[in-house]
Amino acid sequence: MTMTRKFYLIVAVATAFALAASSARAAETTNKLASNKLASNKLASNALSSTRLVAHKASAELLATADGRDVYSYLISCALPAGTTIQATIAGAPDSNPPDTSYTCSNGVCVFEGSIGLAEYWIDHRLAPTDQRWVSACIFARVNAHDTAEPISLRGPHDSLAVSAGEAATFPLQEGAFYGNLFTGDDAIDWNACRGKDQAAGEFGGLVDRDCAEPDPLDPTHTQCGFNYAGDCADYTPVFPSPYACKSFDTELGTFGDCHNKAGAGHWPASKTYREVITTYVPN
Repeated sequence: MTMTRKFYLIVAVATAFALAASSARAAETTNKLASNKLASNKLASNALSSTRLVAHKASAELLATADGRDVYSYLISCALPAGTTIQATIAGAPDSNPPDTSYTCSNGVCVFEGSIGLAEYWIDHRLAPTDQRWVSACIFARVNAHDTAEPISLRGPHDSLAVSAGEAATFPLQEGAFYGNLFTGDDAIDWNACRGKDQAAGEFGGLVDRDCAEPDPLDPTHTQCGFNYAGDCADYTPVFPSPYACKSFDTELGTFGDCHNKAGAGHWPASKTYREVITTYVPN
């Protein structure tokens, strides 16, 4: 028998939540989040990581503004599974559905829907560091440089990112990989991206409007979305071997530092290893 849990509480700015749990999963999604929204709402996002998702102050800070609600909707979508919703009555919220958002509003009541389910327990428990990195990777992967919603497939070593044969066939082009931690509490966000095999080969298919894994021509240390650029995710030119994704880029030497020199998880000298990595794929 399917069990449904519901939670009701009041938080700051007169926000009410109603939650219902579900075990559904999904890996195929869309993206239209702007990186500057993540940066400007980082403080509230970090506060959320240290306590329950429905915590009073941190949730209220994000829900009080349009940009914050956009970030919150992606947090909910990445962390909670499909079928789980958070309903919020917010003072000053829209009376009708906001255009171009991934959440809905009607008469001041906004509904945020879960989708992927990378940290389902966050509803009423503190978000653990490992799951901070999973949720962060999911959000970074869904940032778009062109303010357009593009279909993408998220893949990685997590039960909620299982990919069907049909999805694999629909999304065959490897764009890149995203990793780091939005919830560090530091001034600078730990957000990183490396370039995938098909993105390194050129602009075609669904890669045309996906540039967050590509270096900024004016600043090769960062991608076109402002992430730390870690080079290619793997060695795509075995005739001229090169390291795998790196931790840093030396602007004076024009070379990457602290690089992984072989595939797979492991430890490299003076290098930080990220295990919670999400690789994105797009259609032809």
